[in-house]
Amino acid sequence: MTLGLSISNVTKTWNPDGSSPTPAVRNLTLDVNLGEFVVLLGPSGCGKSSLLYMVAGLEEATSGSITFDGLEITQPSPERSLIFQEAALFPWLSVRDNVGFGLQIKGITQTKRRQKVDDLLKLVGLAGAGDKRPHELSGGMRQRAALARALAMDPKVLLMDEPFAALDIQTRARMQDHLLRIWRETGASVLLVTHSIDEALALADRIIVFTSRPGQIKAEIKIDQPRPRDLHSPEMVDLARRCDALLAEEVNKAFAEQELL
Repeated sequence: MTLGLSISNVTKTWNPDGSSPTPAVRNLTLDVNLGEFVVLLGPSGCGKSSLLYMVAGLEEATSGSITFDGLEITQPSPERSLIFQEAALFPWLSVRDNVGFGLQIKGITQTKRRQKVDDLLKLVGLAGAGDKRPHELSGGMRQRAALARALAMDPKVLLMDEPFAALDIQTRARMQDHLLRIWRETGASVLLVTHSIDEALALADRIIVFTSRPGQIKAEIKIDQPRPRDLHSPEMVDLARRCDALLAEEVNKAFAEQELL
């Protein structure tokens, strides 16, 4: 049995039986070990988000297989939590009730639910915000609340689709620090999509660089530098240049393809 996440020869084509089938990813194989932090980096439209949706069980692969702990993924599961770019909190619920929503659906008692939610709010730095509504929070605080809601289900894998893209630079850096601390404390695997080379270098154990559509793995970059990382060090600057060169080539291909449409 293969532990962790295993993506084997996966192809995804949108609208396969229509007049204009759109390939998203093709023949993609990737393993993510338990507790590993993997970042997907690539041009827009190369299938990174499509891959997350398939791992989450929200979409089916056209061919190939995706398994977790040796079991094929056929539907969504609390052990695989997906966090979007927008926090998508229920505006009519308090932060505490948003975080505890999944626990309530599971039938967890109010006393146990409140204790777990309070612990999670403390973990993500929102201990004093439980009674607020989402509109009373900053963008970074809403994303922390969304992260707490995902963690409430004790996921083994966190799937993150550009969760910090809409935040300002300073808030984004703080959120990255929060995420690393939570990742260490929970032991969950993380599969994160980003367009930011700096974000990938700051967070990842491995960076997977995608080709332009249909997405395939162009390069795998392992980073063994301790965290927090000095992105201005010679080693990290060299890695940034490598990522930039790999990504620029695929972005140019993507633009060339779009011009032909």
